[in-house]
Amino acid sequence: MKSIILRGKIRNSLTLLITILGTIIGSQLSLQAGTDQFLFDLDAIKDPGSLIVKLQDTRAPVSKFIASQLSEDMQWVLLGYNGTSTPSAQQQKVLLSDLNRLLQASSLYEAQRFADIELSEQTQILLTQNPQSGEALVRLNRCLLADAYPYELASLSEEQTAKDIKGIETCRENLRQIKRALDDYRAANADAYPQWISDLSPQYLEKKVLLCPADPTAGAPGVLTEDASDPTLPCSYLYELRPSEKEEQQMLWTPEGGMIPIIRCEHHRLNLSLDGKLYRNGPQRDIYDSNKIGFSSLADVVRGLREQHGDAFLKSQEGRESLKQATEEIVLKKFVPKLLSALEHEIHTQLEAQLGKDILKTPMGMNILKEAIPQVENQIKQQLKSQLQAQLGEEFLKTEEGQDILQQLADLISL
Repeated sequence: MKSIILRGKIRNSLTLLITILGTIIGSQLSLQAGTDQFLFDLDAIKDPGSLIVKLQDTRAPVSKFIASQLSEDMQWVLLGYNGTSTPSAQQQKVLLSDLNRLLQASSLYEAQRFADIELSEQTQILLTQNPQSGEALVRLNRCLLADAYPYELASLSEEQTAKDIKGIETCRENLRQIKRALDDYRAANADAYPQWISDLSPQYLEKKVLLCPADPTAGAPGVLTEDASDPTLPCSYLYELRPSEKEEQQMLWTPEGGMIPIIRCEHHRLNLSLDGKLYRNGPQRDIYDSNKIGFSSLADVVRGLREQHGDAFLKSQEGRESLKQATEEIVLKKFVPKLLSALEHEIHTQLEAQLGKDILKTPMGMNILKEAIPQVENQIKQQLKSQLQAQLGEEFLKTEEGQDILQQLADLISL
């Protein structure tokens, strides 16, 4: 009898356990079914190559964070990807797996991390709900990533057409060919860049490569920006090393590094970088969307004030104060300190590479550093003066408002 009762209790316990497990499994399957619709698939990764490049370049806080959360397999992808070719099927599979794991882990949002990213209305609504798990969390993270990488990842409501995909792939192939042509040109011309992209044709590439399929004007002059149209051939691409911009852009190479764009497609927001990598604009606007340095932006301010108020306004007290404020914000706070910091870092790196890692801890290293920095600063002074004259004009710098700018710079770095 006791054996029968015991067997009955065991059966009841097993039945209860199976019921409990069934409930748990059912709820998990229901949850999975609910969240699966918000996960990425391969079609939702619109530009895997650009996304990988941005995860390699961790200047943007959101990219830095995401890169730190990637699996070991994805870290190897970041290490091995050349930035130009189409990622392999295996690389894309690893990327997809990691993205979907991140969607389901915890909230990707942190105020500082997303400070420079424009969040959609849908994302902002989801943030107010502060989801911690389940469907709402996956939706929020999907929206955050789509906002951070709008050209690389599709939003939940976005659909890509076959025409869109074909157009950007043709454009990417054009830029790959331009990169190879630039490499060949530089190899034959003492590492110098051409004055215009058209200089590459016909010796290094066909002229049809200079036309983006999304350009309705077929490279007609005057469509890009002032003084940017190629003087020889129709060209859809914006060349950042053209004669009017070359010196200014080269000043950016040290503080900005190899990710600075040298050729841009404004139709697809696609860029070819100094290091030969292809990537789209965003996520952090001041990193990926602008090639203008301090004096170029300051010149835009001067032109804007002239057009809006006339030359007399610049000489007024209000106009001079406006220029001082612009110089403070654009040049003194952002560009010059960043340039000095980058150059000082480069000096340290070069010294350690040539004389040993601990050289700066020795008296000899400190003496070398004391001698080197003033020489570098003197070179910077000459470059800054040259850029001021090029962007604002020598005559403008002789005016009272021009002298105001020179004085502001002199307070920061003696000119």
